[in-house]
Amino acid sequence: MLIKKTFSGQRFRAMLMTASISVCAEIANVFIDKIVAAQLLGEKALASISFFSPLFSFIFFLNALVAVGSLACYSIELGRMDRDCANRFFGQSILLSFVVGILMVLLFTFGKGFMFRFMHVDPELLQYVDEFYVWFLGIAFFMPLCNVLQEMIFADGDTRICNASYAMLLVGNIVLSCLLCTRMGMSGIALGTLLSIVLSIAVLCLHFFRKNNSLRFVWHFKIADVGRTFRFSMAEACEYLYFSLLTALLNFYFVEHFAVEKLTVLSIVYEIVEMSVIFNGIWLAAEPLINIYRGERNDKGILQTMRFVNWALVKEGVFFTAFLVIFAPVMTHLFGIHSESLADETAFAIRACAVGLFPLALVKTYASYHVHELPLLSFVFISLVMFICPFAGVLGIHAFVGEQAMWSAFGVAPYVALGASVAVHLLLHGKRHFPLELEEFSIENYWFMHDMELTPKNLILYRNSISKLLTHRGVSGDVRIKAMLILEELGMVVYERNKGKKVFVEIDVNLKPDSLTMVIKDDGVLMDLTDFEQRVTDLRMYLVNMFMTVQEDKCYLLTSNYNRHVFRFDRNA
Repeated sequence: MLIKKTFSGQRFRAMLMTASISVCAEIANVFIDKIVAAQLLGEKALASISFFSPLFSFIFFLNALVAVGSLACYSIELGRMDRDCANRFFGQSILLSFVVGILMVLLFTFGKGFMFRFMHVDPELLQYVDEFYVWFLGIAFFMPLCNVLQEMIFADGDTRICNASYAMLLVGNIVLSCLLCTRMGMSGIALGTLLSIVLSIAVLCLHFFRKNNSLRFVWHFKIADVGRTFRFSMAEACEYLYFSLLTALLNFYFVEHFAVEKLTVLSIVYEIVEMSVIFNGIWLAAEPLINIYRGERNDKGILQTMRFVNWALVKEGVFFTAFLVIFAPVMTHLFGIHSESLADETAFAIRACAVGLFPLALVKTYASYHVHELPLLSFVFISLVMFICPFAGVLGIHAFVGEQAMWSAFGVAPYVALGASVAVHLLLHGKRHFPLELEEFSIENYWFMHDMELTPKNLILYRNSISKLLTHRGVSGDVRIKAMLILEELGMVVYERNKGKKVFVEIDVNLKPDSLTMVIKDDGVLMDLTDFEQRVTDLRMYLVNMFMTVQEDKCYLLTSNYNRHVFRFDRNA
């Protein structure tokens, strides 16, 4: 099924751009700091920020631990049609973001001396590091709240507010950091970053005054729910934790074995690897859809959405690999590297990272996918691709091949990690249900899915098709007629309310021995057709109101800014 011809495909495409910006916004913020430092203060200022890479990675780890799992739990509960439980997870995520912010401020305040001693901060760089640290504590406090709001508002489907907040975050950081750096030096860059985060939070809060806001803050804090949140966050959170550990150990190794110039190249390599989180945006765009299907126990929906994910990974992988390979020399100038030999080495390192981007993205995406049902497998995937393979690769190639080839480890390691991940998966779970492991859903339920562009002709054709299916499956005549009437009349109301607009509809039918469930999703004008207070404007709306009156088991839930109606019937009635 073509991505442009399906409801889930259209939703995935609509969310993809915002999701891609979302996952790399904070990384891009650090990237901006490095460019401003390099252009306005020089190579030593750039090298000094590399000492903050482990600290930022640790912040991203704790951010993800709260935000990613909260988004997953929120959307799964929406899939189960439990809005109250979903709101409890939203409220808990806000409380957790403040707790994490306070903990990080305390940790970085009292642990500063130990961290500096462990990382062997070079005396030449100490002044720059100290200046940046002045406002770094504020960044550590506000960043978790900003990240949680971005994730939850994205899950609520408000991509406009999300995009506006990212623009404020990134453009604000560029402008403020440049202005303040000229007056305050390195501390001005940190202050500019802090102010851009605060302004981004202010923009995000505008969502709560919008009509389509369905997020409701509920005071809720339960250890079991916190544990569930952390479990669903494990894959993406461990990505940052392992990268924090990797950068700390590599910094230590490079300080011991190489001159300061190598740290400059390493700092740029960190940015390329970190910017690979743009591929996480593919998973983030798909995750609300997939988690809704998980809540419904709909294996067909999961399978279809993962096909879109795979195709997007291939396209983005090819594009970004080609881009970095071609423009690597330009990027060396962007970072203010003027030495010809150092520029050549940096270009080689960037190209090495580019070659490994696609397998890196593939392993991370499937680690995020499996964290729900197979958390151990997810943990192994992330361990291999984010820490074990790159760390062993750098040390091994340096020891056995030499210093010049050392950067190639960042290109080779993801392929080794991909091969090892596949081997572990097959060893633990076999090849029968590889790679999605959907047999549990398939055995428990059987779903029939149909996507269409909503037109009267398509609706009638599908109504006739589903009528034949229900007859063949032994559903009683009364139930079949009732389901077909609701489907046809509801579909026509949606069509008439969206005249002149292309609307895509997904109709999912679930057959069990004693029941029939019909889920109708559309991306048209938001409206609850189960609401008896709906204004009756014509005969068709009057008929829909009548059907809703006699149909007892029904539900509407605004889900990620699209309509979702659910009807359940006793198939033997």
